[in-house]
Amino acid sequence: MNRAGILALMVVLVACRSPKQPENPDAWQKIKLDFKQIDAEGLSGPVKGKVVVNYEFCIPAEEKYWRQVRKTDSTARKNAGKGRVGCVKNQWLIIGNTHQKDYQRILFQLACLPYVEQIQPTYWE
Repeated sequence: MNRAGILALMVVLVACRSPKQPENPDAWQKIKLDFKQIDAEGLSGPVKGKVVVNYEFCIPAEEKYWRQVRKTDSTARKNAGKGRVGCVKNQWLIIGNTHQKDYQRILFQLACLPYVEQIQPTYWE
C-alpha cells in the first residue's frame, strides 16, 4: 500500500470511531468521601500514621455486576451484611479502598455505573 492509501485508510478509521461519551459530572455526587483528607497515594491521616480509606457501596447480587466492579476496582471485595450504605436483600455489600493508582478515577467509574447509588466511607468499629 502506498502513502496515499495508508493516509486514506487512517482517515477512514478515525472517521469511523465512535465519539467518546461525555462524562457525567453528576456521578461525583454519589461519592461521599472527603478527597481533601486523602493524599495522592490514597492515604489519610498524620504523616507518621497514614491509613487507607475504605469505601462501600451496594450492587445487585448477580455475577455480571460483580465482574464489572472487579474489572474496574481490583481492591473491591464482596462482604456479608448491609453496611452503613444500607444494602438490602438481593444486593451485595462491596468494600474497596483508595490505596491504589488513580483511585479518584476508579471511584468516578464506579459511581458512573447505573446500579451504584452511593459510595460512602467505611468506618471499622
